[in-house]
Amino acid sequence: MLRYVTKELAQKIVCRTMEIIDCNINVMNEKGVIIGSGDKKRMDQIHEGALMVLKSGSSYEITQQQADTLRGAKPGVNLPIFFNGEIVGVVGLTGLPDQIRNYGKLVRMAAEMIFQEMILIEEIQWDERLKEELVHQLLQQEEPLDSLFFERANRFNINLYLPRMALIIKTENRHEVMKVVKKYIANNDLYAMLPDGVVILKSIEAGSASSYAEQLEKQLRASVCPYKLSAGSVQADFKGLHTSYQQAKDTLSVGSKLHQEADFYCYSDYQIPVLLRQRAGFQENHDLLQYYEKLKGYDKKKELIETLTIYIEENGEGSTAAKKLFIHRNTLSYRLDKIQDITGKDPRKVKDLFELYVALLLSKIS
Repeated sequence: MLRYVTKELAQKIVCRTMEIIDCNINVMNEKGVIIGSGDKKRMDQIHEGALMVLKSGSSYEITQQQADTLRGAKPGVNLPIFFNGEIVGVVGLTGLPDQIRNYGKLVRMAAEMIFQEMILIEEIQWDERLKEELVHQLLQQEEPLDSLFFERANRFNINLYLPRMALIIKTENRHEVMKVVKKYIANNDLYAMLPDGVVILKSIEAGSASSYAEQLEKQLRASVCPYKLSAGSVQADFKGLHTSYQQAKDTLSVGSKLHQEADFYCYSDYQIPVLLRQRAGFQENHDLLQYYEKLKGYDKKKELIETLTIYIEENGEGSTAAKKLFIHRNTLSYRLDKIQDITGKDPRKVKDLFELYVALLLSKIS
């Protein structure tokens, strides 16, 4: 955090004040070195007048006669810049003291206000970083959270015992998406940057989980930033947030493979493929995959795989599946029989159909 005037801040003070005061302004650091000036030739020089101010703690004026005897000094008025009762730098106005004396206090006041503004920004940014660190600890939670975590949460008035759900926004334009996110953040929401996006730990009121996700998706779509949004389940308190986050991650992974055209994936819609992803470990030789491989080896035109996919999507309703496939009901029946002959699994039986469904899922997410 800022404790003394930096070169960047010093030049900012110079530029702002010289727009108002028609004389050169110098800003010196806590060692009396000129670190900001309207006269670039004076940069990095020791300013004797500033050393006098730092030593005495009060203003110091330099006449033309004195300037001739002091190193790196010109006639002018030099005043200490205070922050919390401490001298953090010196501001100097170049010119005859009698002509610029009245401007000195105004310039110092402006310098101190600018410094306080920067301190406040630094504190806000520091708090933001600490909050993000807390969020990452909640997401990982590989080890029990220590007392420092709870102290920080208490300092930021974070209620850890509210129901929340994790939302992940995957995007290449994290900062633009973060601007959108901040517009729709409530007081109890938490968020942090990810390497490839943003995560939100959304505090949930009764019945608001789906509506918030839909509203966020709408705003992201309007921002024209390419994105993928996924949501985990609602958890009762902070202890389950890493679970919700992992669900959102896995949902994003399988959803992007199963429905590439979609932008929003909800864990409640992908629980089975997420479970498979977590348990199956993408083993290419998983036993259930053999049913898909058998179909794939026989079905060169992919008619049977398409038929099985539509049949599953239509919940085993033969009439609607046939209509969607633009085939006669008898043709559908023939294809289902063929699938049974090839795989040994009858799509008309719930258990067999589920195993075929799992085989299809594994083929896509593994």
